[in-house]
Amino acid sequence: MNSGALLLLSSAFLHASWNAIAKTTKDKEAFLFVAMTVSNLLIAFSLLFFTENFEAGTPLIFAILSGVFEGAYFVTLAWSLKQSQLGKAYSIMRGGAMIFVWIISTIFMGETATLIQTAGAALVLAGIVVLSFPGNTPKKSADGWFAKVPWAWVCAIFIGGYHLSYHQALHHGAEPKSLFAVAMVISWPFLWFAMRGSRMERVKGILRDEKIKAIAAGVAANMSFVIFLYGLKVSVPGFAISLRNSSIFFAVIFSFILKESLTRVQLLGALIVGGGAVLLSL
Repeated sequence: MNSGALLLLSSAFLHASWNAIAKTTKDKEAFLFVAMTVSNLLIAFSLLFFTENFEAGTPLIFAILSGVFEGAYFVTLAWSLKQSQLGKAYSIMRGGAMIFVWIISTIFMGETATLIQTAGAALVLAGIVVLSFPGNTPKKSADGWFAKVPWAWVCAIFIGGYHLSYHQALHHGAEPKSLFAVAMVISWPFLWFAMRGSRMERVKGILRDEKIKAIAAGVAANMSFVIFLYGLKVSVPGFAISLRNSSIFFAVIFSFILKESLTRVQLLGALIVGGGAVLLSL
């Protein structure tokens, strides 16, 4: 296994881990805000010992775009985890993003689509369709329009968007840690404005009741993104997101640990998505 693949697999495990932690919390927007604050502090501290400057121009433009997509991702992630079980939501989010990135990479970025990869894409799409079947879903956190929007699907688009933006920034010479720092500064306020009601009270509640969880999630998120960017730097985007999405398997395992009641059909769908991800990475 080459270094890029090892980095991406490590990132996949860490990413599924912090999503699983977030799933166990009650106030997901506030929790993610605190966790991403921890992540921001870590990346800021690490940059104190890193002297390479972030070049202005094209890398910075794509870094800003990455932050916008990532901010929208954090918000829709919180809403997706409210709406569905971890195994179902995670598989749809990551699988949908994979299809989006694979199509864009093949058509516009010169990646070659083999027959096996095409079959993998078809499997991923089929698995997502199966996962979308009604099942044992948690009670919706709000009625009306919120419950009707398939937030995992929406989140998938933003995941694909920040993935492609990160790749373009790295392609134009951005340094991974600096790139992540710029994107996180831009994405961080999105979660603040996504919170309704008394924002400070909600944040204080997380610091009082779930501080350890927030720190653990922030550290894991920081490591997963930074490791992912180093893996992305030495890999083409379609391969990178495909292997990164081996995290779908980890998410399904965490779903069982959390005792979520995925139906057999939905479990099959998650496994189909994961199998398709393996084929896409070949």
